[in-house]
Amino acid sequence: MEYFTRMATKEFLEAVNRIRGRRSVSPVSWGTAVRFLWARKWDVGRAVALHEVHEATRRREGLTCFHPGREPLHSELRTGKFTILPTRDVSGAAIAVFTARYHSPAVSSHQTTLQGVVYQLDVALESIDTQRSGLIFIYDMTESKYSNFDYDLSQKILTMLKSD
Repeated sequence: MEYFTRMATKEFLEAVNRIRGRRSVSPVSWGTAVRFLWARKWDVGRAVALHEVHEATRRREGLTCFHPGREPLHSELRTGKFTILPTRDVSGAAIAVFTARYHSPAVSSHQTTLQGVVYQLDVALESIDTQRSGLIFIYDMTESKYSNFDYDLSQKILTMLKSD
């Protein structure tokens, strides 16, 4: 298995970094390659496709640079709207919860909310356990009101999370 994963990682890096080179973007790291390969059960083609969709979404939504200590992201992170729980499910998957009742579309922009979600997902996915066991996303609508719901934002979050 080790030989297979090493070769798959090299193949992924060659493909992705060739694409990134055409855009004059720095190459991705070995760790990034492994994260995308784990997400697609080491299928290089599917992992490369996932990476390209992931990068396109980040560019389109302005999710390329995060400053968690600066506003407005700092305040967004403090809302507790999106949380990675400190426990895991029985299979070892990390658990992420988006609590809709804490979301106020009039106060928080899509970009800021998405930055909060993506920043925390990035941190969660640094864990080898999360890479191997996955992540469960819960959209908690408990005690939320119509004023908390933002259809466009929900679609963007679900699009970011969906797998092919």
